Amino acid sequence: MKIIFFLNRRCPVGCPSCNVRASEMELEELSPPWLERFFPRLTEIPFPGHLLWTGGEPFLSAASLKMGMSLAYSRGWRSEILTSGAWFSGHPGWLDELLDYRPFSLRISLDAEHQARVPLIELVPLIRRADELGLEVNFTVRPIPGRPDSRHDYLEQIKDLLPGFYRRNCQRSRWIHVIPHIPVVPQAEPGITGHNPHTQKWKQSCNQGFKDLIIGTDGLLYPCCGLFSHSFYRKFAFGDLLTGDWRNMVAKIDRDPLLLALKTRGPGGICQDLDLRPETWLWPGYQTPCHLCQALFYYQADRVFTHYRPG
Repeated sequence: MKIIFFLNRRCPVGCPSCNVRASEMELEELSPPWLERFFPRLTEIPFPGHLLWTGGEPFLSAASLKMGMSLAYSRGWRSEILTSGAWFSGHPGWLDELLDYRPFSLRISLDAEHQARVPLIELVPLIRRADELGLEVNFTVRPIPGRPDSRHDYLEQIKDLLPGFYRRNCQRSRWIHVIPHIPVVPQAEPGITGHNPHTQKWKQSCNQGFKDLIIGTDGLLYPCCGLFSHSFYRKFAFGDLLTGDWRNMVAKIDRDPLLLALKTRGPGGICQDLDLRPETWLWPGYQTPCHLCQALFYYQADRVFTHYRPG
């Protein structure tokens, strides 16, 4: 069995097309004391895993980044760092300091918001150095609003700026992940039950071999299509690994009202009578759906755990 953990602090950027938001109490980095408490729990899991470090550049210091990677490596867990490149763009030497903890990979976000902060041209030294070191570099691309073909622009930029890298990777499976842009519109009044106006659906084709994504008028992806099936959700576990038992968290999935509705009624009609406001969607501190899809379909995970709040 392959397991993935999401280890992250909540992203402070607040891009309008993303459904991750951070409160002040959720902006701490993954500190050495937290990491020292977390990683011994991995010894309870008797099979290999994959760690995704994500959530708005979770490490604020080189010391904690190295510590987290070393702890993962010492337990035989592979890491992927999801980043806009902000960690490394001003500190190119950081990448070399992590080489003792290979194999690990980078996944770089290419979209309008991240590119406004760290343009692709500024990431060329990072990508080139990673390529020289034999590290895998992947991309998550979201089209620019109003420009559905803009994903091709990003590919052309990679091809022009890094021709050798492009030639070596363009045929590689899963090197680029294209997700649809999620439109944002005003949310409905809170506290509404019964027929939920959030779930006035807009279907958009997804080119990753998934079925249609159903997007609520609040801009969130909702679990009422083939992609978000009961078997899909059974792969997730919730809670705080520092205080909860991971086996119990797996069992908890079958008691979740949303999953029970999926199990008994199927995905088609549950939005009519479930309150699916953002704060009730799956679990407190929900991950972006693109990360969950990536975990299951790109890494073929059998189980995904999420821990979202260090401290």
